Amino acid sequence: MLELTVFMSGALVMVLEMVGARVLAPHVGTSAVVWTSLIGVVLACLAVGAWAGGRLADKTLSRRGLALALAGAGLGSGLTALCHEAIGQWVTAAVGNLYAAAVLAAVCIFALPAFFFGMVTPYAIRLRIESVDSSGATVGRLYALSTAGSIVGTFLGGFILISFLGSTSILWGVAAAMLGLSLCNGGGRVRLRAVLLAVCGLMAVVAASYGRWQDGRAMSHLVESPYNSIRIFEGVDWAQNGRPVRLMATDPGYSQSGMYLDAPNELYFRYTQFYALGPHFTPHASRVLMLGGGGYSVPKWLLADNSPLAKPETARVTVVELDPAMTETARRWFSLRDDPRLSVRHEDARAFLNRQRDQYDLVFVDVFNSHYAVPFQMGTREAAAALRRAVAPGGVVLMNVISAVEGPDGRLFQGIFNALRQSFAEVQVYCAGGELPDKLQNLMLAAFPEQRPDSTAGALPSLAAAGTENASSGGLRLADMLASRYTGADPFATPAFTDDFAPVERYTLVLLRQ
Repeated sequence: MLELTVFMSGALVMVLEMVGARVLAPHVGTSAVVWTSLIGVVLACLAVGAWAGGRLADKTLSRRGLALALAGAGLGSGLTALCHEAIGQWVTAAVGNLYAAAVLAAVCIFALPAFFFGMVTPYAIRLRIESVDSSGATVGRLYALSTAGSIVGTFLGGFILISFLGSTSILWGVAAAMLGLSLCNGGGRVRLRAVLLAVCGLMAVVAASYGRWQDGRAMSHLVESPYNSIRIFEGVDWAQNGRPVRLMATDPGYSQSGMYLDAPNELYFRYTQFYALGPHFTPHASRVLMLGGGGYSVPKWLLADNSPLAKPETARVTVVELDPAMTETARRWFSLRDDPRLSVRHEDARAFLNRQRDQYDLVFVDVFNSHYAVPFQMGTREAAAALRRAVAPGGVVLMNVISAVEGPDGRLFQGIFNALRQSFAEVQVYCAGGELPDKLQNLMLAAFPEQRPDSTAGALPSLAAAGTENASSGGLRLADMLASRYTGADPFATPAFTDDFAPVERYTLVLLRQ
């Protein structure tokens, strides 16, 4: 029984850690900072628990002591399931620094169960050791079982549980499993632990049922997948005379997709309207590649009746979206419909680019969830070379980047810009957020495989005097977009990002000042 207990504890602690990222995501995001904080806090608490477990085993060695440690891990997991939402909201409101908020949230939510999990293996080893002569083999065997359990728990949590169950239900399940192990290892107060086990099992069922009930009636929804914690909610855009909108968010404080409920194919966010530059630069475009689907706002707009494409009826749009749950969310809540002109690939955008050999007239890149959740592999010199291979002659790449242009807050953009410059003949920058160049905002980078004849001009003469007939479907005029082009200092000092070195976390420290 001790061997099974060690194996199961190793598996369950990794399930706890894997689901921990989903628990923290609505409050502090899903960046490398969050994963670092979670892993560091859990390892620290496991280490303290291991020290305490070894000390306790030397003082009072009994099956009851092991049972109490297992029960502590179960109760700690239950408290995490019960309180994580309230704790996460409190931390978000109280701490504005992402690094401090991520560490504090991980400590408050996961320290207690991780501490008791850490006690289990050393206590079990001490119970199993019968003589000094065989102690090495005993320690090695039990640690190997614990590690094997951790491997199983990692795949179980990451591949299966998160895909089919909500985070709270999984946490209640971990609590119930640990209390079950406590019962199996005997010790006092068996009746109390049996009652707690029943309560945890009931709470897991209730949590799952409540999630389904809330999903069916609420104005907000939560979809969890192996890649994202996706929140869907509704509101009103008072700047547009109170038009109702539906929003999607995967990072706290930011919405990644939006849709007017009375006009599903209209572009909601200002920066997405800048994708109209693509058909302007390449009027003959018919083959479009979109890297990053999100709520599929841009693909819907391209294939709508008022499409900016010259011949939308013959267009072909390929969307590469990493997370299948994103696509399902877009179908369910953002009016994405099946269309023979639309092809969807569920895979990593960089992996797709590395493998495919087709060429497209327009390549749209929108994979940055926020300025602190940056998939660095899409902004490197090697990624730029892959993008260049994907662009047909006369085509253009339009990439959304969240950064400033100038100053220390512009180093993220500058590293990406310099990487693109190594593969494209010309790269233009448009301040899509409407802010000054030294302010954090959405930037639209336009990369051309050939030098453009109008590269020194802003808007074309015919567009500079254009009226509303040249507006994009979202409301911005093409003349205004072209006039937002950045014409300041170039080249930039920040070296081009490479696959080997892309310090995006260091360059996104702007968040610390918010």
